[in-house]
Amino acid sequence: MDAAFPSITAPRLVVSGLSGGGGKTLLSLGLARALTLRGLRVKPCKKGPDYIDAAWLGLASGRTPTNLDPFFLTDARLRALFCTSFGDADLAIIEGNRGLYDGRDVQGSCSTATLARALGAPVLLTLTVTKMTRTAAAVIAGLAHFEPVNLAGVVLNRVASSRHAALIRQSIETYTGIPVLGEIPRLAENPIPERHMGLVSMHDETPDALGRASLLAALDSLAGLIERHMDIDAALRLARSAPDLRDVEPFWEGGEDAAFREAGTLREGSGNAPQSADATAEETDLGKTFIAPGDTTQPHNERVSAAESASSGMEPSRPPEPASTRKPSASALIHSGLPPVTPVTIGFVRDAALWFYYEENFEALRRAGAELVELSLLSPEPWPGDRLDGLYLGGGFPEMVPERLADSPHLAEIREYSMRGMPIYAECGGFMVLCQELQINGKQYPMTGIFPARAEFCPRPQGLGYVEATVEAENPFHPVGALLRGHEFHYSRCVALGELEPTLRLSPGVGMSGPGHRAKGLAAEGPDNLKSRDGLLVRNTFAAYTHLFAPAVPHWAARFAAACRKNA
Repeated sequence: MDAAFPSITAPRLVVSGLSGGGGKTLLSLGLARALTLRGLRVKPCKKGPDYIDAAWLGLASGRTPTNLDPFFLTDARLRALFCTSFGDADLAIIEGNRGLYDGRDVQGSCSTATLARALGAPVLLTLTVTKMTRTAAAVIAGLAHFEPVNLAGVVLNRVASSRHAALIRQSIETYTGIPVLGEIPRLAENPIPERHMGLVSMHDETPDALGRASLLAALDSLAGLIERHMDIDAALRLARSAPDLRDVEPFWEGGEDAAFREAGTLREGSGNAPQSADATAEETDLGKTFIAPGDTTQPHNERVSAAESASSGMEPSRPPEPASTRKPSASALIHSGLPPVTPVTIGFVRDAALWFYYEENFEALRRAGAELVELSLLSPEPWPGDRLDGLYLGGGFPEMVPERLADSPHLAEIREYSMRGMPIYAECGGFMVLCQELQINGKQYPMTGIFPARAEFCPRPQGLGYVEATVEAENPFHPVGALLRGHEFHYSRCVALGELEPTLRLSPGVGMSGPGHRAKGLAAEGPDNLKSRDGLLVRNTFAAYTHLFAPAVPHWAARFAAACRKNA
């Protein structure tokens, strides 16, 4: 059983900015890498549903990144996850998203400031000062007094000269008392390698792809830039000024059912109906021009923010530890009424096509008794079909390798798995693979054909932000009436080629919107009747654009494992 934390000393620093694109990713990466090169053990964290930025932070620090998201977890659960993941680190670098106070609504719920308060963490703010001098002090003064937050330091970004930097530094420190820890000059180009669609990826398999050594060299260069233009020792002192966290609950043991209800997954009473949802979704860093280091090039389909991968080829992205070496948790099964029984084997695809996974999703499956086996759609290496009890297909960028996917012998293998009733769970990119075809620039590529639908790639995002999904139909993975919290970011849309029966209704959320929608039994809702609908089910194969964070949907792993046992 995981232990509680009566008191934990965890030096930590939240890196934030005024808006997206303000330099916080480069500062976070450079600082994390510089501290790592100094020999410190840096725990990388990313605020929000961001696979790409998280992956770059993991690569910079050589440690598994953790996503901390106030949309998915209460303050107490955020602290629990942070303390559990901190481990033997010397300090944590936590990259925010968007601007410091930007959230889902006018109250700023789920903002970076919300996370900083929940963790009791000082904030280091990067401020772009192009064509600005004394006004910078007014901006910082306003930020410091807008809401209770420990705005502890400022790093100036894109300064024009030493005179420019000195004037702004003097203004901020004179009028606010907040120290300026550095001045980053205006850069001619992004120090992290990029192409037309953003930063290169660790698992990028295009002809101009860079290897891990090249990516690390770029990060080393960025670390040198930060060392030259920033007082890193002062940043360390800020991180170490964070107070100890006390009376923190265990994250994995005993808290799942409480979190289940706190998140509004079930309504009071029957446990079937969802609670109301906010009308607007927070935009995350999803959609920045960066393309990750993590695992594949970052095309449009699910191009989340600048460093957001769950696997970047670094040590953190090693295959999950087999369940046989870990003690499964019974608590994840108890709350679903499912008895802990024998282990099961679940395969998951991680390659240049599919690589978006939260590490916490893997951990939840392990604790539900699953042994996880890493597979590739793009490798001719045979899959251990006789060993698999289930299959997990995460998000990614299938549109980057459509020809190779169409030629993969594993598409027929997946189709055969589905036909015989094997539980298959797919998200976004995985959903595209399960369609009849993938269309890019008017050209069709055959996929598995499990669902009579076309995943049609579009030049602009089709779905972006947080979603709340009500489960409206029976399926192996989610109870009817449950309210699922997740996020979507996809450049493709679903075009029905036959009868489709969505299981989820999103509010907010876009889902499978596209032309030609005619879902069975939904004709009265109009020609675009897949809008705000998601989650297709055929036999035991479930696919949706919605990405889930397992700790916020505690029944998911238990039910997935239970379905695998039933099918074994």
